[in-house]
Amino acid sequence: MSKVIGIDLGTTFSAIASLDDLGNPEVLASIEDNRKITASAVYLKDNEVIVGDKALNYLKDQSNNVILQTKREMENDVVYSTDEGKWVTDKDLVDAYTPAQVSSLILKKLKEYTSDVKKVVITVPAMFAEKARQATLDAAKIADLEVIELINEPTAAVLHYASLPGVEVGGRVMIFDLGGGTFDVTFAEVKNKKVDVMTSRGDKYLGGRDFDKEITKLMKKKYFDVHNVEIDIENNKEYIHKAEEVKKILSVKDKANIEITGPKGPQKIEITQEEFEESIQTYIEKIKMLIEEAMEASGMNPSRINQTLLVGGSTRMPIITKVLTQMMGKPPVKGVNVDEAVVCGAAIYAGLKTEKETLSDQQQEALKEVNLTDVCNFYMGTLAVITDNHTGRRVIANTIIIERDTKLPVSVTKRYTTIAEGQEELECNVTQSEGPEDNKEFVNIIHEEMLKLPKGRPANQPIDITYSYDESGKMHCMFTDVESGNSHEIELTPETTATLDDAKKQIEKISIE
Repeated sequence: MSKVIGIDLGTTFSAIASLDDLGNPEVLASIEDNRKITASAVYLKDNEVIVGDKALNYLKDQSNNVILQTKREMENDVVYSTDEGKWVTDKDLVDAYTPAQVSSLILKKLKEYTSDVKKVVITVPAMFAEKARQATLDAAKIADLEVIELINEPTAAVLHYASLPGVEVGGRVMIFDLGGGTFDVTFAEVKNKKVDVMTSRGDKYLGGRDFDKEITKLMKKKYFDVHNVEIDIENNKEYIHKAEEVKKILSVKDKANIEITGPKGPQKIEITQEEFEESIQTYIEKIKMLIEEAMEASGMNPSRINQTLLVGGSTRMPIITKVLTQMMGKPPVKGVNVDEAVVCGAAIYAGLKTEKETLSDQQQEALKEVNLTDVCNFYMGTLAVITDNHTGRRVIANTIIIERDTKLPVSVTKRYTTIAEGQEELECNVTQSEGPEDNKEFVNIIHEEMLKLPKGRPANQPIDITYSYDESGKMHCMFTDVESGNSHEIELTPETTATLDDAKKQIEKISIE
């Protein structure tokens, strides 16, 4: 019987789960300390690495060697420098690691929690850009894992909610996913174990870590109020970790106390829940705006939403329940471990994508009625020459091929034409945007390659462009010259095999603890 494995690769915490013999998801615990949730922290020094909560012990004395929040860097061309203690753009540095490499160390640690892990489903934020998704796949390859598929975190969470025997979930639901580094809000229709996603909105740079930084600002201000001395703790990893502990206390108590050490010595300070909530109001307003945007996109309003499902550790903050109750007219669903919902859903999805003959009869029975339909979370397009309606001039603009919120899987073909007589090549580019942009300055060009064309032809030769998007958010793009049949397929993979091999060799030299 094949092992069915799901992994939640989070900004601050990660987890691994499998389906048990009866087809129920089970979060696996660390052999060392029996914890089911592992800190996404990596301590790196002299080819030795410590992954998880023990890595946090080095924040005080060796913070440069502790890597946090790697997930936020997955779409960026950066490396982590242990000399500088931060992410930098100089890729030629010695003892520097890409986000995919650091993430692979977390994945390697998680796979130690059970034996013979080969194939997995890994979760990603709904608003993760294509490059970040590909970097996640690269991390898995470096860790010797085969990814069956990626699944959006809120989608995985609602799969778990819908499959729980003691929780009644049905009708139109809002999945509110506020984690350590990202925020997603998703609307879906749930009927028994059938989940039909309608739309998602979110911010990949809004989460618990941002709230922690606001607490460090309060610490800084309160120290200044007593001693009239500025201290730099907003980017201090040790104090950011302490701020996280304060945030947890303020989730259950009205105030928290902490001691801060500065130029004038140690100082005990007190932070109240009211002060904290006031400090994060800008983020709360952004969250409310994204909820309203998602409701508008899906044609929903609070009266039509049956339930709000919570996902992610940051949803434990009292202000979140307060805001959601005010907005939706009813409190969110309680009684589910918000830290484990995503990874459990990933394990269920892994079961759906595993060959039936490798599952037990009980597992097949448990998954029999589970069904999932997801959507494309971005506008996918290409740059083309068009005639501007206002000026009558020909300009390069973004044109949409797959609309946002299109049900997956989907395949769309649109016809374009060459623009010049004797044109011998075509620039094949793929764009991604959160809005229906036509201005090329406001889209991300996620890939560019050239297609060779036959010589000596007149202008206006037909070119068919086909974008196919599967359930896991993987894109396949085909550019075809209709007359000659010449075609060019774009594989949206940021790293070459050689580059990945080098990255893997570098990681293989490291001893993981």
